[in-house]
Amino acid sequence: MNTFEQRLQQLASNSNSREATPRPPTTTTNSLPYSTLDVFTTTRFKGNQLAVVHVPSSFSLPASVLLSQETKQTIAREFNFSETVFLHDALVETSDRRLDIFTLKEELPFAGHPIIGTICHVCQSEEPPLESVTLLCKAGPIVGRYDPETRFAEAEIPHNVRIHQAPVSGRAVLKAQPYLSRSSVVTNELRVVSIVKGLSFVLIQLPSISPHLEKLEISGHSVDCDSVELDEGWTPSFIGTYFYAITSQTSEKVVRLRTRMLEPSVGEDSATGSAASTLASFLALQDGTAEMTFYYSIEQGVEMGRASEIQVEVTLDATGKAVEKVVLSGRAVHVTQGVLYLPERTST
Repeated sequence: MNTFEQRLQQLASNSNSREATPRPPTTTTNSLPYSTLDVFTTTRFKGNQLAVVHVPSSFSLPASVLLSQETKQTIAREFNFSETVFLHDALVETSDRRLDIFTLKEELPFAGHPIIGTICHVCQSEEPPLESVTLLCKAGPIVGRYDPETRFAEAEIPHNVRIHQAPVSGRAVLKAQPYLSRSSVVTNELRVVSIVKGLSFVLIQLPSISPHLEKLEISGHSVDCDSVELDEGWTPSFIGTYFYAITSQTSEKVVRLRTRMLEPSVGEDSATGSAASTLASFLALQDGTAEMTFYYSIEQGVEMGRASEIQVEVTLDATGKAVEKVVLSGRAVHVTQGVLYLPERTST
């Protein structure tokens, strides 16, 4: 057997071995390791893409100057995913990890699929796998839990649920969605809900998946976000448009839904944990009673070929008029890893 044949045999043998979770490669002072994952799925090339850029604790001052807010935003645009996160190494005295979350346009205080994806990434990258990690986001600390057997990650997410007083006119949606205009299925007043300050969604219920949800058009936007009026003290804010149809309700507390998220900078998002958490909180407040817990299974991304499964658990407080707890859960799978080279500093 010649050397080439031996190499082919070795490659075939390696491909049949148990898949190992990749670990970030080593870097230099002007480079950062990164990994990408598909989140809210166990199938590669489904779910929602996430880039995790590692920021080592040993990052030198000149390099840290290069990693400015502007540079982080540029890196997020380079990956061109709906979100890119910057995961800082834990300090010696704590296991907490600082996490910066960026869309293509701005930094967010919190986002669902980056949280679940990062929890899976951090916990799976250790041997044996970790079962918990605390992520320090702009919206507050998030304690993530991970089950190595089921590979499910869950997090009790920060929330300050606000149903804003001013509704959005249904005409704004109908203008961008001709089919909905013809079928007259959108109500005149659409609710705008925030899960935390800085993260808001227009929630639009449709009567069915087919033909209504399936007929939505990717027109760049479906609501003029500049026309959305939030309550005093709640601006500025990211504002997305979240369409949904209830597919089944096995009991008053267990609900399955299909959703689609349309947002100007990305067109359509395949899985939006923050929007799913917002919708679940809103529905629980509409239907719930004191101290009741609701379970929502949300399927998203089907129409764009990246099916995702998002689980949300919402518990109301003793009055039944406020959200006590929101738990987001899902799975993720690694796809790529590599090294990101930072721009060279310009001498002065």
